[in-house]
Amino acid sequence: MKNSLSSILSSKTFQVVFLIYSSVLIFLGRQLDRGITNFDGAYYAIKAREIFSSDSLWVVTWNGTAHFFDNPPLPFWLTGLIYKVFGVSGYGAVFCSAIFGVLIVFLTYSLCNYLYKDNWTSFLAAFVLLFPGLFLDSSRRAMLDITLAFFVTASMYCLIKGLENRKFFLLYGLMAGCAVLTKSLLGFFPIVIGVVFIFWHGGLKNIFDFRFLAGVALSIIVGCSWYLVNWMMFGDLFVDRHFKTPHMQLIPSETFSNDTLYIFGYLKDMLKNYWPWFPVTVAGIFLFAKRSFKEKDYRSMFLFLWVSIPFIIMSTSRNQTLRYLFMIFPAFGIITAHTLAGWLKDTQKERALPWMVGIIMTTVLVVNVTPIQVKVSLEQNNAELRNLAPFVHINTKPSETIFNYGYTNWNPTQVLGFYSERLLEGPVKDAKTLIQKLGENPGGTWLSPVSKFKDLEKKFPEELYLIYGNQKFAYFTSKKNRENITYNF
Repeated sequence: MKNSLSSILSSKTFQVVFLIYSSVLIFLGRQLDRGITNFDGAYYAIKAREIFSSDSLWVVTWNGTAHFFDNPPLPFWLTGLIYKVFGVSGYGAVFCSAIFGVLIVFLTYSLCNYLYKDNWTSFLAAFVLLFPGLFLDSSRRAMLDITLAFFVTASMYCLIKGLENRKFFLLYGLMAGCAVLTKSLLGFFPIVIGVVFIFWHGGLKNIFDFRFLAGVALSIIVGCSWYLVNWMMFGDLFVDRHFKTPHMQLIPSETFSNDTLYIFGYLKDMLKNYWPWFPVTVAGIFLFAKRSFKEKDYRSMFLFLWVSIPFIIMSTSRNQTLRYLFMIFPAFGIITAHTLAGWLKDTQKERALPWMVGIIMTTVLVVNVTPIQVKVSLEQNNAELRNLAPFVHINTKPSETIFNYGYTNWNPTQVLGFYSERLLEGPVKDAKTLIQKLGENPGGTWLSPVSKFKDLEKKFPEELYLIYGNQKFAYFTSKKNRENITYNF
């Protein structure tokens, strides 16, 4: 019986089906009523809603106009298509991240198995990717980092397969181009890694291989298409707002002035968040580097370059966020798994496999069966604002904005904009100005924190009418406008 169970758990077919099925349940479980987060998640969700109503599919708009030129269109095309299937909803907004997360888990397993022909190591690589939860958390959010990580991982998989079958170089280029269309300059990392790897592994002769060059050319054509179209339409405005903003500067001019210790920011984040794998991963990278330089092992070269080039370059940026490095997490998983596999005995591996399966199954149950709410994307997001949104939508016109008393320019503008299709104006900071504006425009509606609304009621008891209130928000208007308020949903 024990041998039979071990045989089943060690089967490649079982492991692939189990990982895919479990990942779907983990990433999409409990998503129907969870809601999306305020800034980035809702910001991207609004862009996806507008992508097919724009004058051009190549122009990404927010609130109907091309404001910032900060994001290429591919993720919004994909989410926009999902909206057409599931409707515009929080579930539709996170669907692409979840599915790409599942595909990354599968690619990590498949790539490790292709390189090392070992099912246990491959399963552990996928397990390391899933836990301690950084990757899992982002796969449950309406963000772009998982989409980028998928295209980078797919391009790297095709790159290594291209050594055996040159036709894969074209697919490598296509996936890299899609990475650029997902997150601009960060999507060029597969090309940089590919050129360095091919030169290191095969010399200058392999760099000029026709199909490899065709793949690189295809990545540039696909990836730069958005740059070209927007430059032709908007000229220097596009260049200034896309390429010259601080968050687009990978290596800023002040990199080595003042405090240079910031370049260790990602290392510090990994030390804080990447447990229990961090020591093994660091040791593994050292061992892979050693095999790369001494033994010229192409697998070690490939994985070492995959983690080191983005990590080093991204560490020079002042804008360091760990999720930007998800593109190298599959390589981290493979390096960690292969290193551990070399340290453990076969009997230890056999005992560890059921534990890994059990942890994944427990996670599936926690996400889908229990009411447990934890920080890893299982807590309710903006429930009060989602409850408020229908009242805002029904009492305002499509182009009408909501007056803002006590909030910032951005919070809770994004979530309100997504769920009600109405945006907040810039904030009014004092009660006197609010009453003045209320007199000038008695038909306008306002949003404020409950505490501030209560203060207003005490100061101006006959001026305000509360349309809807909950624990956090007060949505109100002038008493003169009371007869125009409707609750007929």
